[in-house]
Amino acid sequence: MSHVSHKVKRCASVIILGTWAAASGCSSVLRTFFDVPASTSSPSARAPEAARAEIPADETTKPPIELTLHADSARAMLPRDRAGGIDWMSALRTGVVKPRGSIGSRMSDAPAPFDFNFDFHFPGPGPDSTFDAYFPHSAHTQWVACLQCHGRIFRYRGTPIRMHQVLSGQYCGECHGKVSFPVLTGCDRCHPALKLPEGWAKPDLIGDIVLRRAPPDSSYASGVAVDSLPPARFPHWVHRIRYKCSACHIGIFEPRAGANVIRMKDITEGRSCGACHNGKTAFRAGFGECQRCHVKELVDATSP
Repeated sequence: MSHVSHKVKRCASVIILGTWAAASGCSSVLRTFFDVPASTSSPSARAPEAARAEIPADETTKPPIELTLHADSARAMLPRDRAGGIDWMSALRTGVVKPRGSIGSRMSDAPAPFDFNFDFHFPGPGPDSTFDAYFPHSAHTQWVACLQCHGRIFRYRGTPIRMHQVLSGQYCGECHGKVSFPVLTGCDRCHPALKLPEGWAKPDLIGDIVLRRAPPDSSYASGVAVDSLPPARFPHWVHRIRYKCSACHIGIFEPRAGANVIRMKDITEGRSCGACHNGKTAFRAGFGECQRCHVKELVDATSP
């Protein structure tokens, strides 16, 4: 695996970086995460399970997926890989999603994609090419910043990677299975010569996290105890259809579990989540809006 020959290979692989603990499924309760005005279209023109909104005049190029915060509706719009999992790279390539590269940016002033065509071919063990692996920089740099991987996770060259390490959550496993496609259902995304059965995996919207409350900050305001509130929950997919990973990582959040301390005081003063949740880009986080993030569960009873 340490030997690398430089072959430009296109691969429908996508990585959404950051080490996060995945929760099970998503819920229609997530429609509270962004302000979505009531639709004025006729009932017959709407998907019955979706929360839809009119498209503002200055955002006419928004893809339809941004008009719903219902997990089933999003899953129905997103393309699948051979196994049946969500293929975020294909969604980006075909325009199903058009994520912005920075907070507060509009579709019209989004920067051009960073097309870094320095893809790697890793010869596998054995005389044939069955387990040859391909790593597409060209896919990853569409979503993430180089510093998210280099050099904390990978040295810039010569890093030996073994499959048992990936399966145990190291190297590629820091993201794959947590916020990007699972390793065990995405074998042929990295090993194209492998021919596995089609359609056997579920299209899970992985990447939701439950934030652990910091005991010293158990009150939002003087005399207002919030210990009884459910922990805050963050759905990656709701944000991923709107923004690239690099919009928040690593400038606002370190993509590593336990590395970020998020306090309501910081949020209300425009830091942390407040860089976006300010009443302009997204709903203003603050007292009176607690239920938008502090929800009891993210269980989607209608998910496959």
